[in-house]
Amino acid sequence: MAAARKLERLNENLLSCSICTEGYKDPCTLTCGHTFCKGCLGEFLETRQDAITAKSILCPYCRQMTRAPRPDRPVEEWVKQIKPSFLIQGLLDTLACEENLDDGTDNCCCFCQKLGDKNPAISCCQDCDVPLCERCVKMHMAVPATSNHTIADLGGAVKITGKERPICKDHNEVVDVCCRDCNKAICQKCCTIYHRKCDSVVTLESLMSEMESVLEQNKKLITQRFDESNKYLLQHRSQIDDISHNKDTVESQIRQASQKAMDVIKQKEKQLLEELHEMTEKQSGQLRGWIKSGEIDMQVYQQYIEYITQVLKSGSETDMFDIYQMCQSGAINEATGRDVDFTDRISDSQPVFVSEIDVKKFDKDVRLGRIKHNTFDVIEGPFCNIQDDSFNIKSTVLHQTFDIRVEGDKKKPDPADVAVVVVDGVEALVVSDYNNNCLKSLYTKNNQSLYSKLDLASEPLTVTRLSDNQIVVSFWSRNEIVTVRVTPDLVLESRVPTQKTYRCLTALSPSSLAAGCWHPPCVDILDVSGRVLKSISALSTGDNLISRPRFLCSTNEGNILVSDGGCVYCITPEGDVVFIYNPKGDRRLRGPQGMTTTSTGHIFVADNWADKVVLLTAAGGFVRDLLTSQDGIEKPFGLFLCGQKLYVAQQNETVKVYTSQ
Repeated sequence: MAAARKLERLNENLLSCSICTEGYKDPCTLTCGHTFCKGCLGEFLETRQDAITAKSILCPYCRQMTRAPRPDRPVEEWVKQIKPSFLIQGLLDTLACEENLDDGTDNCCCFCQKLGDKNPAISCCQDCDVPLCERCVKMHMAVPATSNHTIADLGGAVKITGKERPICKDHNEVVDVCCRDCNKAICQKCCTIYHRKCDSVVTLESLMSEMESVLEQNKKLITQRFDESNKYLLQHRSQIDDISHNKDTVESQIRQASQKAMDVIKQKEKQLLEELHEMTEKQSGQLRGWIKSGEIDMQVYQQYIEYITQVLKSGSETDMFDIYQMCQSGAINEATGRDVDFTDRISDSQPVFVSEIDVKKFDKDVRLGRIKHNTFDVIEGPFCNIQDDSFNIKSTVLHQTFDIRVEGDKKKPDPADVAVVVVDGVEALVVSDYNNNCLKSLYTKNNQSLYSKLDLASEPLTVTRLSDNQIVVSFWSRNEIVTVRVTPDLVLESRVPTQKTYRCLTALSPSSLAAGCWHPPCVDILDVSGRVLKSISALSTGDNLISRPRFLCSTNEGNILVSDGGCVYCITPEGDVVFIYNPKGDRRLRGPQGMTTTSTGHIFVADNWADKVVLLTAAGGFVRDLLTSQDGIEKPFGLFLCGQKLYVAQQNETVKVYTSQ
């Protein structure tokens, strides 16, 4: 009885619909977690026009919306689309079974009760859903039709009577045969009736070893993928933690930089206020002294005025004569500070504040710092050179000279630009040969010096690494950009026609390029399909520097270096000027061509007419002449930095390699 009361309370508190207050009928659970009868929920929804307008099902309890799975269907079908609550339905079925077992009659064996006996039931057949005594359980298991049923004792423990096999729905027989032609498990009757013409029909038992092997292989493969996915997930979670930690660190640094700037401004404010106070106090003190002196003089004047007035009133000839003599002799003027002009003492000068801040430019020009991606070890990104911090800019020596002449050259080779690509451990030197209208790849494999040659339709100029093994090529007089894959042999991938003749290129990202044009003079930002995303023809400073861009190079910050005429300038992809290097005198650039950068931001510039390579700082400041004719440099064009090696393409058939010491 106590158990029955507990079940009744459970049914009332947890298994009753809050709309109809009765036990659930076809229960469904909304996304908010509340469960209702589908019929009750449908009737409630019809009264809520706001939910229908929102194409959602409103929870009657908490008012949270559940999006209808298919809102295009009629409203009366929305509730039917919600998946039934199998958990609640399972609890209802279990309680119904236990309630039946708790009454006086259902504790008896079902079959014995039909024969007039009342033997107590100790088990329950879960397939037939009937209570059984010990004797009937043995009989139940002995009958072939029920031998594979699942028997559970009334305490809840499940007993599997044997291997469970599915039953054919058409013939109610055990499925124990497999038709390999149809790839279908069937019973003996299905085999006789429907699969007589099939060639391969075997028993499921004979396939056990094959099925186990396939399942083991799939399990191993899925387990491997699971472990790999888990590894990647752990790495990504760790990266998120690192990003969050780094964000906090950088945020603190930005706040510190901002605070330092404010401290400097506050200090300057304090200094100016003190200077103003000192200046005004000095002027005010001087004026206060003059005022005191003037007040004393006024008292003397007042005394003489009163004395003369009294003498005039008295009419005394003797007194008047005395005053007369004093006036004539100048004694009164001396006593009263004769000929004094106060206007000469007081200066009209006032302190004035002259602001040195251009408010219009202050927000734009003030620099607290910048945020950039940190680089570690070797960078082999798709839009920068292979570089590291190990290149010593203080000392370089000639390491190797490559003669790029190969079989089939009809003219003297003229290397215009150079790049290095590493494919499967093989380092390939890729050179554009202007005179022979081709691209060349020189490499060593299995201790053999090999080369690959790709003929082109026009004179190639610059070569730029787009990805780990992709090169893009520009041309002197052809409206086209060519993409080549390095294997390390050269394979033509695509030819992209362009509206302009772009004589120089550099990669900004794996999907965007910066391109220099002479007619009209501009630097364009392109996607890999040749579509112009932005065209820069005039810089933000108003200086019309862009005239004949010869070489371009992207920096670590994503800016664009341009060698143009007799100068080198750095601009952002938006056209803002970062710096301009246009020196005079001995440092003047006579013919700047190719450029490359180190991971520290230093810039190498090839001066073709001066036979040298110039070293600049990341901000465009002159450091020194890195390489000159004394180092073997002769008419340098293209430059490429790869680790500790600087590759220089020259106009004399060779590419020279310099290493740092």
